[in-house]
Amino acid sequence: MKKTYQPTEAQIAAAKEKRAALCSATAPFKRIVEANRKAAFAGQAGADPATVAEILAGVPAKFRGCYTLNACLEVIYREQTGQTEFHTFNDWKAKGFIVRKGEKGFMLWSTPKTFTIDTKLVDEKGEPVKESVERFALAYVFHAGQVRPIEAPAEMVG
Repeated sequence: MKKTYQPTEAQIAAAKEKRAALCSATAPFKRIVEANRKAAFAGQAGADPATVAEILAGVPAKFRGCYTLNACLEVIYREQTGQTEFHTFNDWKAKGFIVRKGEKGFMLWSTPKTFTIDTKLVDEKGEPVKESVERFALAYVFHAGQVRPIEAPAEMVG
């Protein structure tokens, strides 16, 4: 029988706080992403270069070509750290590396996930009403300076 995990109130509050922080961090990039996408579509539709340049006029050069909020965040993280290679914990592990103890990840939006939420309403049969919603969850990535190679156990060496 599958056990359903129920987060504590403190965990829910912490997750909401982190989500709100990422929302506010990515809010300024929404305009940039929209402008980059609009320019790309205009270019594909055969617009002249002057029109494309006009669309991109307000986009800083370092963000040109950023078509997602995560791409904009990655530009910022590269500037902050001087690193160019970022991967999730599991991706680093698959590459033969482990994240060093105590390292903090950089937040990004993950692929959309479907969650079932209890609406605290009751239907005509007296059963709780649940709603499925799709949300972008949080994901964490680490740069190459935060990892080290996985060492083989001593009994395997030799």
